[in-house]
Amino acid sequence: MMLKKLGMISLLCVVIASLAACGKSGEKAASGTAKSELVEASIDNASYILTGEDDGVSENKKHGLLAVTLKVKNVSDSDVTFLGSEDIKLYDGDKQFNPKRNVYSSEVDLEIDNSGDIGAGKVKTMTYVFDVEKDKTYEIGLHPNSMDHDQNQKSEEIKLKLDTKKYAESFDALNDPAKALTAYIDTIYLGKDNSDYEKYVTADKAALQDKAKKNFKEKMDGIFTENNISDSKLDKLYSSYQSFLAQKAKIEAKVSANAKGKAVVVLNYSAIPLSDLRGKVFDYKKEYWKNTDDYDPKKSEKYALSKFDTILNKLDPKEGHYDLKVLMIQKDGKWTVDNSDENSAEEISNVFAAGEVY
Repeated sequence: MMLKKLGMISLLCVVIASLAACGKSGEKAASGTAKSELVEASIDNASYILTGEDDGVSENKKHGLLAVTLKVKNVSDSDVTFLGSEDIKLYDGDKQFNPKRNVYSSEVDLEIDNSGDIGAGKVKTMTYVFDVEKDKTYEIGLHPNSMDHDQNQKSEEIKLKLDTKKYAESFDALNDPAKALTAYIDTIYLGKDNSDYEKYVTADKAALQDKAKKNFKEKMDGIFTENNISDSKLDKLYSSYQSFLAQKAKIEAKVSANAKGKAVVVLNYSAIPLSDLRGKVFDYKKEYWKNTDDYDPKKSEKYALSKFDTILNKLDPKEGHYDLKVLMIQKDGKWTVDNSDENSAEEISNVFAAGEVY
């Protein structure tokens, strides 16, 4: 009887040991970390990206490109390599997909590099981009290769669980740069209150507003050449211009690329072309000459300057001939226009402060 009990216990131990061995099998381990005779791998981080191409977020906002960075350690005694995308698979049940190839965007310095060997005992991070459905769970299959491995015998595949729900926040944040740019223009140039400014924008508001007013003054000095516009008068002119611009200007911002803390926002806009002031100003000069028979240039221009608000109301907003591509950068979780990119920073100021409609 005792021998029979010991036999049953031995058999139970064998079964438990077998189940534990299966649980450690690289092929079946679909979790945060998986290990085989060659490598130990885990998902280091992941986030949704936009590359500036048509393969970004789908129109129904269900699919997107998820850049997954894997942390892979070579636990063998020889170099390990992944020969190409065929050694990395995305599993959706019985379906399998390759990662996206040639993922590149010079505008946001995005270049996916997952090539090269991993030396014995070394750790390497490798990034792959997958087209996934939001809030869905997949498996990533890794099939490493070793130079010392029998080439006629495939190495063991390991699998990692990829729960895209964990990265939903980055999906929802893809459009944040567009919200930031809209709030940036509203606040700095249009004098509007936009609650998104504090939420999404980091910038030196006072310095930017001061620069915008200087750009406006340069434009006014080029139109009203006979009179030195005082600071108090300039403040009134600029306030009127901002108020009119806030009513008439239109902006539509759309993110085309967003990765690694950089973004490109395409801005479709209409603004007030201040160059059209010249003709209107001349009309009021002629009106002054006709009514007074006084052809003093300073007096006639001063009269036209007094009609500034009336002149503004006669100007029609114009749509830009081409969209502006604005480069933005992320700092401490918020966005700002990249001031090192002259095309982005200067063009915005020229359009909305100096009234240059491109």
